[in-house]
Amino acid sequence: MRRILFYPLLCSLLISPAWADIYKYVDENGNVTFTNTPVKGAVRIMSEPAPRRAESSGGGSSSATQPRANKVNVPSPANFPRVDAATQKSRDTNRRQILNDELTSEQNALAMARKALQEAESTKSADEKANPKLYLDRIGRLRETIVMHEKNTAALQAEISRMR
Repeated sequence: MRRILFYPLLCSLLISPAWADIYKYVDENGNVTFTNTPVKGAVRIMSEPAPRRAESSGGGSSSATQPRANKVNVPSPANFPRVDAATQKSRDTNRRQILNDELTSEQNALAMARKALQEAESTKSADEKANPKLYLDRIGRLRETIVMHEKNTAALQAEISRMR
């Protein structure tokens, strides 16, 4: 019985996680290939993790033991694409215009939804008089539409206010 348990345990201990560098290669036809072996012209996109450093015994957390994502001033890689100031300003201007157009559209849709609710509250069809649930369902849908447009408007206004 012990042998039956021993061999699977021994095999599971011998298996270790595999780590390898990953390279991305684009050939002259534009075909993209990912490989774990370096190829001339390939770019390393993922590398084997460095061994973990031992934590300091000071009790506090040191910056060396914090995950990279929590660091605020992490420099960009050397081959990271850069955008000149004029191009970025143009993109920001386009973004602001798109957001303003969307805001105007949402505000118009909100006004139309409010008007539709006001008209619906003042009129009932013959079916709705016979079955009040139909009327309440229609009014409920119109109110949900208003709430949706109000949330969209608030979100767009917040996004515009966050722009530089």
